Amino acid sequence: LDAMVDAAYFSMKNMNFTDVVVLVTESGWPSKGDSKEPYATIDNADTYNSNLIKHVLDRTGTPLHPEITSSVYLYELFNEDLRSPPVSEANWGLFYANSTPVYLLHVSGSGTFLANDTTNQTYCIVMDGVDSKTLQAALDWVCGPGRANCSEIQPGENCYQPNNVKNHASYAFDSYYQKEGRASGSCDF
Repeated sequence: LDAMVDAAYFSMKNMNFTDVVVLVTESGWPSKGDSKEPYATIDNADTYNSNLIKHVLDRTGTPLHPEITSSVYLYELFNEDLRSPPVSEANWGLFYANSTPVYLLHVSGSGTFLANDTTNQTYCIVMDGVDSKTLQAALDWVCGPGRANCSEIQPGENCYQPNNVKNHASYAFDSYYQKEGRASGSCDF
């Protein structure tokens, strides 16, 4: 997407239009396809759309114009079950027609990144050897007054297992660290 946005800026510059901001009116990925559409999968849709939203929220711009951020509209909010073939045409939505999610986007701001993330981010995790009482007190603070997003480490949620204070604390500490913009001192627990 960045390459296409930069290509638009490059073309506009050649026509002496340098004060127009590009607005991306459609971007997304289908979550299901037929046998001729092997890349239309839930995993690929989740990866693309989660990374797209993260990129827009990070306000990082494009390689050519890192200082200019663009608004992006996801295509589409709901699957359109009445669309004609191919199968992917009906499966661009984030939700089914009954309002249940097709997949869960990874955009909570909690500091978790997708496994295929290549941005080489820094993470905040628990040091070895910290006693469990100290760790529990820090976990209680970061999930309470620290306002980290700890919803994913609650019973039944995606990051609850393994259920131990060290793993839960690492998740919560990184959530706080990312929320604070990886600021110095925001990983000292």
